[in-house]
Amino acid sequence: MRKFLFIGMMLISLVLTAQSGKVLQQIKAEAQKINTIDAAFVQTKNISFIDEQLVSSGKFWFSRPDKMRWEYQKPFFYSIIINGDDITIVDDKRESRFDAASNAMFGQIKLVIMNMVNGKMFDDPGYHATLTEEDKFYVVNFETVNKAMKDYITSIDLYFTKDSFLMETIRMNEASGDNTMIEFKNQKINQPLSDDIFKP
Repeated sequence: MRKFLFIGMMLISLVLTAQSGKVLQQIKAEAQKINTIDAAFVQTKNISFIDEQLVSSGKFWFSRPDKMRWEYQKPFFYSIIINGDDITIVDDKRESRFDAASNAMFGQIKLVIMNMVNGKMFDDPGYHATLTEEDKFYVVNFETVNKAMKDYITSIDLYFTKDSFLMETIRMNEASGDNTMIEFKNQKINQPLSDDIFKP
């Protein structure tokens, strides 16, 4: 009897693994169809030693293959612009420029952000992906394998809608126990974007 139960559990495990693999491939395939994104976002930061959540909001733009603008508008203005290997940070009208190709930290930041959006994170050896299912979302947990990155981010959860496989929420889990939740609103996919958006 135990033998049959063991075989049964193994078969169920194989079926679930196959289903998870199929969903992950579908999510990846849909992400690769995205050429541009124009969206609003709300970011909620949970810090262990502060009772109140820190909430900010702004706009997000992405253009394949390597252009992105992440702009906080409330309660302060702060913008990160990625255009190829050029990274510009605008803070209270001050501009700081970095070269992702020669700066390891900013190069890694660029890589993580871009890979989350364009679906390449599934192929990143620095993360191990597992799938869980909720009422409205498929949740892909990317556990950090890279030791240097793990000191800061232990895992990243991406929430994809079940109907369109569109990423709606990012949750970054930090080694400190803090976490940051980013929810995207009013996403416009594959609409024309002006090149001016990706200029400081």
